[in-house]
Amino acid sequence: MALKAKHLYTFGPYQLEAQERVLRRDGQPVTLPPKDLETLLVLVERAGHIVEKEELLEKVWPGVFIEEGNLSRHVFNLRQVLGDSPDGRKYIETIPRRGYRFVASVREDGAATASDPAASPASGPAQTASQVDVKRTLWFLPLTVLIALAVTAMLVSRRFWSLRPPPQRAMLAVLPFANLSGDPREDYFADGLTEEMIAQLGQLQPTKLGVIARTSIVRYKGTKENVAQIGQELGVGYLLEGSVRRGGDRVRVTAQLIQAGEQTHLWAETYERPLTDVLTIQREIAEKITHSLSIQLLPVETGSAATSPVNLESYDKYLLGLHELGEGTRESVNKAIEYFQGGIAKDAKDARLYSALAEAYDASTTYYSSPAEVMPRAKEAALRAVDLDTHLASGHVRLGYVRLFFDWDWPAAEREYRRALDINPSLPEAQLGYANYLGTLGRFDEALSRVQQAYLYDPLAVESRNEALWIYYFSGRMPETIEQCRKTIELAPAAGTAYAVLSMAYAQMGQQAETLRAAEDTVRISGDSPSLTATAAWALAHIGQSGKAKQLLAKALEQAKEHYICRFIVADAYTELGENEKAIESMQQAFLQRST
Repeated sequence: MALKAKHLYTFGPYQLEAQERVLRRDGQPVTLPPKDLETLLVLVERAGHIVEKEELLEKVWPGVFIEEGNLSRHVFNLRQVLGDSPDGRKYIETIPRRGYRFVASVREDGAATASDPAASPASGPAQTASQVDVKRTLWFLPLTVLIALAVTAMLVSRRFWSLRPPPQRAMLAVLPFANLSGDPREDYFADGLTEEMIAQLGQLQPTKLGVIARTSIVRYKGTKENVAQIGQELGVGYLLEGSVRRGGDRVRVTAQLIQAGEQTHLWAETYERPLTDVLTIQREIAEKITHSLSIQLLPVETGSAATSPVNLESYDKYLLGLHELGEGTRESVNKAIEYFQGGIAKDAKDARLYSALAEAYDASTTYYSSPAEVMPRAKEAALRAVDLDTHLASGHVRLGYVRLFFDWDWPAAEREYRRALDINPSLPEAQLGYANYLGTLGRFDEALSRVQQAYLYDPLAVESRNEALWIYYFSGRMPETIEQCRKTIELAPAAGTAYAVLSMAYAQMGQQAETLRAAEDTVRISGDSPSLTATAAWALAHIGQSGKAKQLLAKALEQAKEHYICRFIVADAYTELGENEKAIESMQQAFLQRST
């Protein structure tokens, strides 16, 4: 038998080993879900040529019906991982209404692998004495050893199948519900209904239905883009559109399910009920959607929030709090805390309020408030949330955050994040939280794989990307960190954290001009955040710009008289400047702050 060729495709800094299904960047493995890698292989093998969507679907999912939106999602994920080619172009080009084309230059190499062991002596080279001895030894292996090998193979096989990725899921985005009340002050109610629908759907059939997070769909509020465009941008096959009108103690909700690619309506319905039935309406819409997608409804674990009657005053404050929390400013976070506390005063049995309150406290740490000040409150709220409703995924995420970043209890953090992912794997906060846990233990390949999962469910969110930037940075992968910072800045040019991490990554690579520019942008954009200013000071100190670094650090400490500053970052800057006594003093303060 002829030698088997092992194909190696090289493009830009990447090497794709076709036989072993491994993608490397500069020699380092890149973590990719299996279907993403299969999609990439088909495109690379046909580099420079259009690959029709039907051909891609058949080659990657042979004999299985898969929605086109799933293919778009895998291509989107590949673009996120690969970034731009060395000449500045995207590696994968979209050919409208047809398919995709791999546009980078690809070099293909063939290397010989071991010869066929079954080849006869007449057709191949003569066997050496050692080869004959090996074969003779194999024939006389004791039966017990063969049995042990068989058992081992069976166990490995079972483990392999248990680690296989779940079947492909239908992907859905809930577009922002339109407020038809005529009063813009009622927007918060429509926004809250949108977020609640996302949470409801995410937990209903997590193994069969993936749901895009709120932070990625909020940009489509009032959009003029058609559903096909939105579906392609988000990588989903289905969209839920809706409107809500609230009047007195009544609510009217209209919802319609649309297949994005075909732009066809699969289902539509209008509900007019007492306002107290709003949670029941959400549940009915979720069930109609799953039936329309031919997803069999299994018994779903439901918590108190899904079965208890709605306290209208409490629910109103909950929605107002969510609206403020979504604004992402220091003032809005404080307002959100007030609303959630007011809601709890009206209904102390609603687990969602406690989970949201814990999230608001978490949002104020590091850049706004000392962890030692607010994390005990976040812990109390998170514990109450999971105590009231053990099936509330967000409650477990919030408790996982506390266990990881405040209690420094790694096993407990892992338990909470895994429980959240079991309940709702579409929750990007759960994927990112678990990524933070893995990164804390130095398991960066696994951590970055979770980051990519979070991006699938929240592709356009800035906050989740800001959080992921630190994982990229501490993994030591500076080129990837820079690439991710640039993508975050593309989404949000005013993302101060992205500029701060960018300055550090450039400094680590010794790129002085780029470091200076990123540090200046950090200070210009971050405004009154002394922690980000101190981060830029570290970057300047690292490239030898001690004078400028000291000026920035002095500015950050002056700002700290009015705003919280992370003393861990201050200690890092002092260390780079060689001021070790001040660094130790700052580290002691950081420990007392529980700074991470």
